[in-house]
Amino acid sequence: MTNLLHLGNILYLVAYSVRDVLWLRILMVAAMFCLLPYYFCCSATPLYEPIAWQSIFIAVNLFQIGLLILERRPVFLGEEELRLYRTIFRSLQPREFTKLLSVAEWKKAREGEVLMQQDQPVSELLLIANGRGRIEVDGRSVAEVVSHQFVGEMGFLTEQVASARVVTVLPTEYLSWPVEKLRTLFENSPQLHMKVQGILGADVVDKLRKEGIIAAHPSKIMETYQKRGGTTQ
Repeated sequence: MTNLLHLGNILYLVAYSVRDVLWLRILMVAAMFCLLPYYFCCSATPLYEPIAWQSIFIAVNLFQIGLLILERRPVFLGEEELRLYRTIFRSLQPREFTKLLSVAEWKKAREGEVLMQQDQPVSELLLIANGRGRIEVDGRSVAEVVSHQFVGEMGFLTEQVASARVVTVLPTEYLSWPVEKLRTLFENSPQLHMKVQGILGADVVDKLRKEGIIAAHPSKIMETYQKRGGTTQ
């Protein structure tokens, strides 16, 4: 029985040396199973209290192992979703991306359809998958939004009204995230929230660069951001 005691403690040492949480829990369960016979036979009467606690720890770890295995199942994405993941969301883990998709909806718009109204609350964050839109400010066309660009990201980030009107110039397919659902998701997934904020920030910078603001006047980046409804700390 002392051999099982030593084996159990060796497994504990190995468990604490691995970095992968799944293997850590598997090794800990194996160590606990090794110790159970020792607690039964090491004295004249079984040590029921340690046996009970070990059994509880085993049950908890087996449950967590099951959750980890479920989380690590292969993720299957559609062709367009895979393209978006590789071009825009590659900083996310595949399962984080599927979690983000779970609160999104695929939509289609005809040519000339309004996707966003200027000076109106931003109720949806949009991502153009295929198509093109015209960005208008006070009735003037100022830029275009194309495939793999967001619509409403500035209003979403700053919680301000939309700074421009967006109208499709081609039949357009896009992803739509209701803002309230997205914020609820982020409240429960802070790490995902930070990653998506980085993606949206990169999209804003890319749009500014394409407008020639960064290249011509680097010092005006924050000034432009503030004029569009942004804030600085």
